[in-house]
Amino acid sequence: MIGAIVGDIVGSVYEFHNIKHTDFPFFSVGSDFTDDTIMSIAVADWLLKDDAHSLKGLEKSMVYFAETYPCPKGGYGGGFRRWLFSPEQVYDYKTKQRTSVRRPYNSWGNGSAMRVSAVGWMFDTLEETEQVAAISASITHNHPEGIKGAQATAAAIFMARTGASKSEIKSYITRTYGYDLERTCDEIRPTYQFEESCQKTVPEAIIAFLESTDFEHAIRLAVSLGGDCDTLTCITAGIAEAFYKEIPQWIIDKLNKLLPSSFKEIVNQIHKRNLFAACTGESKKHLGEHPAFTPEKILSLRPGEVFVFGSNLQGQHGGGAARVAHERFGAVWGQGVGLQGQSYAIPTMQGGVETIKPYVDEFIEFAKTHTDLFFYVTRIGCGIAGFTDAEIAPLFAEAKDLPNVCLPQEFVELL
Repeated sequence: MIGAIVGDIVGSVYEFHNIKHTDFPFFSVGSDFTDDTIMSIAVADWLLKDDAHSLKGLEKSMVYFAETYPCPKGGYGGGFRRWLFSPEQVYDYKTKQRTSVRRPYNSWGNGSAMRVSAVGWMFDTLEETEQVAAISASITHNHPEGIKGAQATAAAIFMARTGASKSEIKSYITRTYGYDLERTCDEIRPTYQFEESCQKTVPEAIIAFLESTDFEHAIRLAVSLGGDCDTLTCITAGIAEAFYKEIPQWIIDKLNKLLPSSFKEIVNQIHKRNLFAACTGESKKHLGEHPAFTPEKILSLRPGEVFVFGSNLQGQHGGGAARVAHERFGAVWGQGVGLQGQSYAIPTMQGGVETIKPYVDEFIEFAKTHTDLFFYVTRIGCGIAGFTDAEIAPLFAEAKDLPNVCLPQEFVELL
């Protein structure tokens, strides 16, 4: 979700001063986060704290962050401002009567899409991603277009981070949400003006992503369209981060200077929960942190990251982590040892622990000499092979302090 925040900050100075080209200073003196970032952080905070994904929990987070950071650059839209700070002035869209509690007000505005990025990173299935995206929108933006905008944005992020191609993302979003993604940025740019609706912001944001060649280029294309620029770039960059899987270090450095520490902590928690943090190609860092332990589920990797799994000498990757390595990370059928694609095989099925140790030692030496790679070691040997954590963990004692090796929590606690 750092991508969405970067997009918001870059677009912040062009929201009311649109430009129609891509050659502009990426960060300016006035660049800062807006309500888009604050509400994105609020949604992330909700996801981290409320496993039930309740509207009550979401309201609590949104109001807390709005009150704690009361003067965002750009400010909130009128309807949402009333919902946050003066709920007694909000009309029930059905009865047309004022209410003393916060209720959705049938908005189709693009605010539901700009704050949803964390949802796209948090779940294992597209179905759950879209369900929770709908909840995140419906607390205020319960108009079908408001919900659709949030769902389409979250779905695009989910698909991008789990390996879908641009054509697959384009096809799914078009088929499922009915957005016209056949236009080009050059066709949109000349007549596109400030637009607050999801239906005239989300498709344009996705098109900018689809035409882009890298993370920075996606943001530049989005800015060049004009419109509600910080929101447009927030949406585009959120998807671009998930797809390109790399944010340059100079951008991360700038972000570290602008974001409050509480924001950075929430972002880091989100990315440690799902592993798929945007990395710089050089440092493999996000906002200064790696996950402390190898996550239980790894469905996608960034460039330079390697999935270390237990194999058999025949390289028959038919079950457990080996199957994941084969289906997702390039493990070669018939190759039972060593680096293959974004995976590294350690044989565990050929005998006792003593037969595994030479291959673990070989892996540790490989990791020491390949510091450009970052290795996520799974609980090798502790599944189909039938060994216990207590038997396997000692083999990795020398790897515990290697900066480019991440071990399972079960192993670390035994070392």
